[in-house]
Amino acid sequence: MRFNNIQILRVAAATAVVFYHLGCHAPTLIGVDPAVFRSGWIAVFPVPLFFAVSGFVLAHAARSAPPGRFLLARFLRLYPGYWLALAAMIVLMRLRVYTEYRRWEIYFVRGSTVTLWPVGTGHVMYVLGVEWSLVYEVFLSVALCAMSLFGTRRGVPVLSGVWLAVIGAKVVLWPGFAFDPFPHWSTIALSAYNVPFLLGVLAYQLRDRGRRWRWVVLPVVLGAYAALPPRPITLEGHWCGAGLVGAGAVWLAVQFRQLPDRNRLVRLGDCTYGLFLFHVPLMLAVLYPAARLGWGGRAEVVWVAGIVAVAGGLLFGRLEAAMHARLRPLAKMRAADPTAWAGRLMARVGTRHVPR
Repeated sequence: MRFNNIQILRVAAATAVVFYHLGCHAPTLIGVDPAVFRSGWIAVFPVPLFFAVSGFVLAHAARSAPPGRFLLARFLRLYPGYWLALAAMIVLMRLRVYTEYRRWEIYFVRGSTVTLWPVGTGHVMYVLGVEWSLVYEVFLSVALCAMSLFGTRRGVPVLSGVWLAVIGAKVVLWPGFAFDPFPHWSTIALSAYNVPFLLGVLAYQLRDRGRRWRWVVLPVVLGAYAALPPRPITLEGHWCGAGLVGAGAVWLAVQFRQLPDRNRLVRLGDCTYGLFLFHVPLMLAVLYPAARLGWGGRAEVVWVAGIVAVAGGLLFGRLEAAMHARLRPLAKMRAADPTAWAGRLMARVGTRHVPR
């Protein structure tokens, strides 16, 4: 089953991430501060919403694929697009689009950057500006696969609930511990950044329940979204609250009539991963040259950077989605298929070289 309404949430979250990063980079590079882009309503919710969507969608995927195939599908979903974005970033650096410092960053990239292995702050160089969330995505994908070994119908929701309880106890007893956007492998499981994903997993378990209450839940979720940012709570508390709102939004998206496949926003949802990956390099490709040309203080530069980031990111996302469509069938191959395919290939090569 395809949950097309969730595609709309992806588009909204990806667009909000672009605005937030534009609000972060514009003040330091060209002296224009669109502070509204860093407001709590934009800064806090997009990535938790992404994580909640991932938890919901992956809980669904885990039910229809054995663990090995599930992990291979996740590898094909996350890594090829990420590596393509890294390669495109290198091209922009070679074209001398960025400053001297930024052009040299790529030479400090290590194996942990390429593999997204959680090695902690200060031990790895990231260049796309979004890799920290991918580190959690990879970890949570592996963790969900491990939980599925205990059963996807009971084991996954029970273990997710236990995991949430442990993180909740950690937040109360040891606030701030392991709450690091660049986590270490030894502490990542206790990070509150995992909360939205786990809530998304639980939202999947409730997808067929409470439909008649959707018109009651809708204003509650909207009210929580409006009320959470101004409240004087910790960033960790904001993240957990945003996770609840994100999971509520995902649950609501399933309760209403699904949009058709041909809907433009639904189709754009397939491009949001590429937009998420590559919007910062595209944005900086406008802001850095503008700063060198002395165009600081011009608001129009901010809008151009935003348009380039969104439009170029969606084009990159379309390319990434097409590449993934070609690679995705590999996850459905049987263990014997690659051997048989290689055997047929060798047989063809051998027959071509047989003397007549």
